[in-house]
Amino acid sequence: MPVTSVAVDDLFVYRVIKSHENNPSDQWANSYEFKALSSGSEAELLTLGIVLVNFEKAIHKNVVVFDRLIISTWEEDSTPYDPTSFISSSLSGVGAVGEVGGTAAVNTCLNVTRVAAYGRFGHLFYRGVLDLSEIESPAGKSTLVDRAGIQANIDAALVSSSFEDYIGNPAEETFQLVMVNKAGTQIRPVTGLFAGGVSTVPTDHAWFNRTPAP
Repeated sequence: MPVTSVAVDDLFVYRVIKSHENNPSDQWANSYEFKALSSGSEAELLTLGIVLVNFEKAIHKNVVVFDRLIISTWEEDSTPYDPTSFISSSLSGVGAVGEVGGTAAVNTCLNVTRVAAYGRFGHLFYRGVLDLSEIESPAGKSTLVDRAGIQANIDAALVSSSFEDYIGNPAEETFQLVMVNKAGTQIRPVTGLFAGGVSTVPTDHAWFNRTPAP
Protein backbone atom coordinates (compact mmCIF):
# COMPACT_ATOMS: atom_id res chain seq x y z
CA MET A 1 0.00 0.00 0.00
CA PRO A 2 1.71 3.23 -1.12
CA VAL A 3 1.08 6.81 -0.02
CA THR A 4 0.81 7.87 -3.66
CA SER A 5 -2.83 6.74 -3.74
CA VAL A 6 -5.58 6.20 -1.18
CA ALA A 7 -8.26 3.49 -1.16
CA VAL A 8 -11.27 3.21 1.13
CA ASP A 9 -10.35 1.74 4.56
CA ASP A 10 -6.60 2.30 4.09
CA LEU A 11 -4.89 3.16 7.38
CA PHE A 12 -2.25 5.85 7.83
CA VAL A 13 -0.05 7.05 10.67
CA TYR A 14 0.85 10.74 11.05
CA ARG A 15 3.77 11.86 13.20
CA VAL A 16 4.42 15.54 14.01
CA ILE A 17 8.03 15.94 15.14
CA LYS A 18 9.02 18.85 17.34
CA SER A 19 11.72 20.13 19.69
CA HIS A 20 12.32 22.85 22.29
CA GLU A 21 14.03 25.93 20.90
CA ASN A 22 16.81 25.60 23.49
CA ASN A 23 17.50 21.94 22.69
CA PRO A 24 16.81 21.25 19.00
CA SER A 25 18.64 17.91 18.99
CA ASP A 26 16.22 16.36 21.51
CA GLN A 27 13.11 15.80 19.42
CA TRP A 28 9.79 14.14 20.16
CA ALA A 29 6.71 13.19 18.16
CA ASN A 30 2.98 12.93 18.58
CA SER A 31 1.31 10.21 16.54
CA TYR A 32 -2.19 9.92 15.11
CA GLU A 33 -3.98 7.22 13.15
CA PHE A 34 -6.48 7.79 10.37
CA LYS A 35 -8.76 5.63 8.25
CA ALA A 36 -9.58 6.60 4.68
CA LEU A 37 -13.32 7.05 4.12
CA SER A 38 -13.01 7.54 0.38
CA SER A 39 -10.43 7.10 -2.33
CA GLY A 40 -7.96 9.86 -3.01
CA SER A 41 -4.35 10.75 -3.63
CA GLU A 42 -1.24 12.08 -1.99
CA ALA A 43 -2.81 15.55 -2.14
CA GLU A 44 -5.55 14.59 0.34
CA LEU A 45 -2.96 13.08 2.69
CA LEU A 46 -0.98 16.33 2.65
CA THR A 47 -4.10 18.45 3.15
CA LEU A 48 -4.87 16.52 6.33
CA GLY A 49 -1.24 16.97 7.39
CA ILE A 50 -1.56 20.76 7.16
CA VAL A 51 -4.75 20.67 9.24
CA LEU A 52 -3.09 18.49 11.88
CA VAL A 53 0.01 20.69 12.16
CA ASN A 54 -2.14 23.81 12.43
CA PHE A 55 -4.07 22.19 15.28
CA GLU A 56 -0.87 21.35 17.13
CA LYS A 57 0.62 24.82 16.61
CA ALA A 58 -2.54 26.36 18.06
CA ILE A 59 -2.06 24.59 21.42
CA HIS A 60 1.75 24.59 21.75
CA LYS A 61 3.88 27.27 23.37
CA ASN A 62 6.06 29.46 21.16
CA VAL A 63 9.24 27.76 22.43
CA VAL A 64 8.26 24.57 20.56
CA VAL A 65 9.81 24.32 17.10
CA PHE A 66 8.02 22.27 14.44
CA ASP A 67 10.56 20.23 12.47
CA ARG A 68 8.82 17.75 10.17
CA LEU A 69 5.73 15.72 9.41
CA ILE A 70 5.88 12.03 8.52
CA ILE A 71 2.91 10.31 6.90
CA SER A 72 3.25 6.54 6.62
CA THR A 73 1.09 3.58 5.72
CA TRP A 74 -0.01 1.24 8.46
CA GLU A 75 1.60 -1.75 6.77
CA GLU A 76 4.85 -3.13 8.11
CA ASP A 77 8.07 -1.49 6.98
CA SER A 78 9.09 -3.29 3.85
CA THR A 79 12.28 -5.15 3.04
CA PRO A 80 13.77 -4.01 0.77
CA TYR A 81 13.09 -0.36 1.57
CA ASP A 82 10.05 1.07 -0.23
CA PRO A 83 10.23 4.86 -0.63
CA THR A 84 6.52 5.04 -1.54
CA SER A 85 5.47 3.84 1.93
CA PHE A 86 5.86 7.24 3.56
CA ILE A 87 6.06 11.00 3.02
CA SER A 88 8.45 13.18 5.00
CA SER A 89 7.81 16.93 4.85
CA SER A 90 9.86 19.68 6.46
CA LEU A 91 7.98 22.08 8.72
CA SER A 92 8.74 25.58 9.92
CA GLY A 93 7.46 27.85 12.64
CA VAL A 94 6.71 27.52 16.33
CA GLY A 95 3.70 27.14 18.58
CA ALA A 96 1.22 30.00 18.70
CA VAL A 97 0.81 30.35 22.47
CA GLY A 98 2.97 32.75 24.48
CA GLU A 99 4.46 31.96 27.88
CA VAL A 100 3.12 33.48 31.10
CA GLY A 101 4.92 31.72 33.94
CA GLY A 102 7.33 29.81 31.71
CA THR A 103 6.79 26.56 29.80
CA ALA A 104 6.80 23.43 31.95
CA ALA A 105 9.63 20.92 31.51
CA VAL A 106 9.26 18.71 28.44
CA ASN A 107 8.58 15.65 30.59
CA THR A 108 5.51 17.42 32.03
CA CYS A 109 2.75 16.77 29.51
CA LEU A 110 -0.84 17.71 28.95
CA ASN A 111 -2.72 14.41 28.91
CA VAL A 112 -5.46 14.60 26.30
CA THR A 113 -7.99 11.77 26.33
CA ARG A 114 -9.01 10.29 23.01
CA VAL A 115 -12.60 9.19 23.57
CA ALA A 116 -13.53 6.28 21.33
CA ALA A 117 -16.94 5.30 20.02
CA TYR A 118 -16.56 2.08 22.01
CA GLY A 119 -13.93 0.35 24.13
CA ARG A 120 -11.14 1.92 26.16
CA PHE A 121 -10.06 5.50 25.90
CA GLY A 122 -6.68 6.41 24.42
CA HIS A 123 -4.33 9.25 25.27
CA LEU A 124 -2.20 11.89 23.61
CA PHE A 125 0.65 13.34 25.66
CA TYR A 126 1.67 16.82 24.57
CA ARG A 127 5.02 18.27 25.62
CA GLY A 128 5.53 22.01 25.46
CA VAL A 129 1.84 22.84 25.90
CA LEU A 130 1.50 23.56 29.61
CA ASP A 131 2.61 26.79 31.25
CA LEU A 132 3.82 26.68 34.84
CA SER A 133 0.97 29.03 35.69
CA GLU A 134 -1.50 26.36 34.53
CA ILE A 135 -0.22 23.67 36.94
CA GLU A 136 -0.64 23.27 40.68
CA SER A 137 0.38 20.51 43.08
CA PRO A 138 -1.82 20.81 46.17
CA ALA A 139 -1.08 17.25 47.35
CA GLY A 140 2.28 16.66 45.69
CA LYS A 141 0.80 15.56 42.36
CA SER A 142 0.55 17.98 39.45
CA THR A 143 -2.95 18.88 38.32
CA LEU A 144 -4.49 21.49 36.03
CA VAL A 145 -5.45 24.78 37.64
CA ASP A 146 -8.29 25.31 35.16
CA ARG A 147 -9.25 22.16 33.26
CA ALA A 148 -12.22 23.90 31.65
CA GLY A 149 -9.95 26.66 30.35
CA ILE A 150 -7.55 24.14 28.84
CA GLN A 151 -10.49 22.35 27.23
CA ALA A 152 -11.68 25.65 25.77
CA ASN A 153 -8.22 26.09 24.20
CA ILE A 154 -8.37 22.60 22.70
CA ASP A 155 -11.87 23.19 21.34
CA ALA A 156 -10.84 26.52 19.81
CA ALA A 157 -7.82 24.89 18.15
CA LEU A 158 -10.00 22.11 16.73
CA VAL A 159 -12.28 24.70 15.17
CA SER A 160 -9.64 27.13 13.87
CA SER A 161 -7.59 24.35 12.25
CA SER A 162 -10.65 22.43 10.96
CA PHE A 163 -9.31 19.30 12.66
CA GLU A 164 -12.73 18.84 14.25
CA ASP A 165 -14.01 17.92 10.77
CA TYR A 166 -12.02 14.66 10.91
CA ILE A 167 -13.31 13.57 14.34
CA GLY A 168 -16.46 11.55 15.00
CA ASN A 169 -18.44 10.79 11.84
CA PRO A 170 -17.10 13.10 9.12
CA ALA A 171 -19.70 13.84 6.48
CA GLU A 172 -17.43 15.19 3.78
CA GLU A 173 -13.80 14.63 4.74
CA THR A 174 -11.60 11.92 3.25
CA PHE A 175 -10.22 10.68 6.58
CA GLN A 176 -11.41 9.84 10.08
CA LEU A 177 -9.33 9.97 13.27
CA VAL A 178 -9.22 6.46 14.75
CA MET A 179 -7.38 4.27 17.22
CA VAL A 180 -5.90 1.02 15.93
CA ASN A 181 -4.58 -1.89 17.98
CA LYS A 182 -1.07 -3.22 17.43
CA ALA A 183 -2.26 -5.99 15.12
CA GLY A 184 -4.31 -3.59 13.02
CA THR A 185 -7.42 -5.72 13.54
CA GLN A 186 -9.42 -3.33 15.74
CA ILE A 187 -10.23 0.13 14.37
CA ARG A 188 -12.19 2.46 16.65
CA PRO A 189 -13.36 5.94 15.64
CA VAL A 190 -12.33 8.78 17.94
CA THR A 191 -15.32 10.92 18.91
CA GLY A 192 -13.60 13.66 20.90
CA LEU A 193 -10.41 15.05 22.46
CA PHE A 194 -10.65 16.11 26.10
CA ALA A 195 -8.21 17.57 28.61
CA GLY A 196 -7.37 14.75 31.00
CA GLY A 197 -4.81 16.27 33.32
CA VAL A 198 -1.05 16.42 33.81
CA SER A 199 1.22 13.42 33.19
CA THR A 200 4.96 12.97 33.63
CA VAL A 201 6.29 11.11 30.61
CA PRO A 202 10.00 10.28 30.13
CA THR A 203 11.57 12.04 27.17
CA ASP A 204 12.47 8.70 25.53
CA HIS A 205 9.01 7.11 25.84
CA ALA A 206 7.55 5.89 22.54
CA TRP A 207 3.82 6.55 22.12
CA PHE A 208 3.67 5.25 18.55
CA ASN A 209 0.96 2.63 18.02
CA ARG A 210 1.62 0.82 14.78
CA THR A 211 2.50 -2.64 13.50
CA PRO A 212 6.14 -3.30 14.45
CA ALA A 213 8.73 -3.73 11.74
CA PRO A 214 9.74 -7.37 11.03
